[in-house]
Amino acid sequence: MKHTIKAGIYFRVLFLATALCMACYALAEEAGDAAAFEYASSYYRIQLTNVPPFICGLSVDSLGKGKLDHDPIQWKPVDGGSAYELCAVSDTEVMICLKTAPEHAVWSFSFDEQRFTLVSTGQDVGAGQNAAVGFRFGKEKNHATLLGLMAARNKSRLPAVLHLPDMGSLQLEAEPPDSIVDYAASRKAGENFISVTLPPASGRDSSIHYTFTAAAIHPRFPGVESERLAGFRRNYINLFQVNPMARVIANNSCSDPVAFTLFLSSMLALQTPPLAGTLTALDLVRMSIERYLEDMKGYGLVGYTSGYEGMEAAGWSSPNDSLDSYPSLVITACNYIKGSNDLKWAERYYPKIKAWMDAQMLRDYDGNGLVEYELSGDSGSWDGVLRPANWWDTIGFGHEDAFSNALTYEALNLAAMTAARLEQNEDAERYRRLAARLNAAYFTTFYNPETGVLAGWKSRDGRLHDYYFLFLNSMAVYYGLLPDEHVTPIMKTLWDKMREEGYTDFTLGLPGNLVSVRREDYTHPDRRWGGGSLEDGSDAFQRYENGGASINWSYFTVKAFRKAGLEGPLNTIMGGILTGIDAGAFQGSCDNGMTKDWKTWTGECWGYEGFLCDGYLALLALNPDDR
Repeated sequence: MKHTIKAGIYFRVLFLATALCMACYALAEEAGDAAAFEYASSYYRIQLTNVPPFICGLSVDSLGKGKLDHDPIQWKPVDGGSAYELCAVSDTEVMICLKTAPEHAVWSFSFDEQRFTLVSTGQDVGAGQNAAVGFRFGKEKNHATLLGLMAARNKSRLPAVLHLPDMGSLQLEAEPPDSIVDYAASRKAGENFISVTLPPASGRDSSIHYTFTAAAIHPRFPGVESERLAGFRRNYINLFQVNPMARVIANNSCSDPVAFTLFLSSMLALQTPPLAGTLTALDLVRMSIERYLEDMKGYGLVGYTSGYEGMEAAGWSSPNDSLDSYPSLVITACNYIKGSNDLKWAERYYPKIKAWMDAQMLRDYDGNGLVEYELSGDSGSWDGVLRPANWWDTIGFGHEDAFSNALTYEALNLAAMTAARLEQNEDAERYRRLAARLNAAYFTTFYNPETGVLAGWKSRDGRLHDYYFLFLNSMAVYYGLLPDEHVTPIMKTLWDKMREEGYTDFTLGLPGNLVSVRREDYTHPDRRWGGGSLEDGSDAFQRYENGGASINWSYFTVKAFRKAGLEGPLNTIMGGILTGIDAGAFQGSCDNGMTKDWKTWTGECWGYEGFLCDGYLALLALNPDDR
């Protein structure tokens, strides 16, 4: 019999009013039934059908504001039709039953304002009949992620957080505790999905309860509940995305694990409240850094190749590790130790942390206190294949790289702290001396008196390469690598240069460089990736890393303007970034087929990830407890 399940006055009947509903009905009718159910509150809307994997719609607003107009579910029914029917129990309860045994509930759902619960009880229903419940999200619709401790590839332990950027979070817990769910993601053409699948109870007398609770996970401080900070509350944990194949924090759940960005996650984790139950953000950091400590490769490290460990990997095409990878890993490990106070863990892994730090300092090839990348960074030396020294992997950073040396300085200071806590006093003193030596050489090496700011790198031929790198100068301020008297003048010079060049729309984030990178200093020849055909690179300026706008590294710029005492620029920049984040301006695609993670100064999209989580560290700058 064809029927529609009613769910009360507020929990309205799901009619054929939306495209999604029509899809659910059409698929159900193909299976010989047409049953659908919807529950909606101000925190979430969920839609069910009798066809496995049963969840055909989901929208979340973890602030309870009823912002539920976007549904990222990518409905894909299990082949073979439906053996199930939906049975309403009350306005807030529904069961999924076998048609051949309607007296037995394969799944029971119950709903209230902020949470919903799924219960599976083991039954003698025959092989393949006790189907799983699945949430399958379209990557193009939302870069959902499941934040939990990975038990194995594509297997996550509970508790965990199902986080949907720009929408909010659902805390997922289970009884019995430590239950394991399936978590998968793919960016292969034709797939582009993220899925979370809840296995049913496996034995005749067993049962399993899954509870989803809408939650806004963020630090609490005076004023945080203001409407101005709505985007902050929904998106504070956007930086955390777990790749289920690699079992680590990555660019996003479908993308590469990146060695030289993991430290950003460790910074945010130090100021993140518990995620769900006993799970913390520092647990995710520990899980991820342990993979590297046990010799996993990530982007930025030699050996991370296309198809690495069966993943859809971009590959690191350089004969050398990037100059910022080991500093990032050292910072991450030390931040975990600082935040957890887990000295037993520190003792276990200190030899590898020390090996990373020492290997990094062996790259001071000329003995001047700065580490050097093995590739020269000379203009015209790039072939379009070899990767430069750091995160900015299409700009010709080489030899003495100011970006990587800033991170090396932070890594040395944290390595000294860790060594001291473990009473490795000789190591601690040596790292302090190396840090002081790097600091003494930094400003005199990279300061460009012609522009009044720091250059990005000094190539092997002795030239400075300066394109008014906003992020780099900000990092040097943040890490204390500038003489005090130069902090405010340098940040004011950069602000004035932004205004002179006409950059005013901070809802787009910030550009990395304020003038175009010359063709001879850009590593990628394709204009799509910012490589100009003109000598001065101006024909590709504002595309991708050649001056494109994003929120990447904007945390350091906001903090640097604060340290410089320039409150006007600080408030203007942060206000724009908050507006952009609240509007969801950094996730998804544009009409030109490019994605929103990189834009020109007029807002034209030139990104590729669809969601690049690095930049959301900017939200940490709003936390008054972040020093």
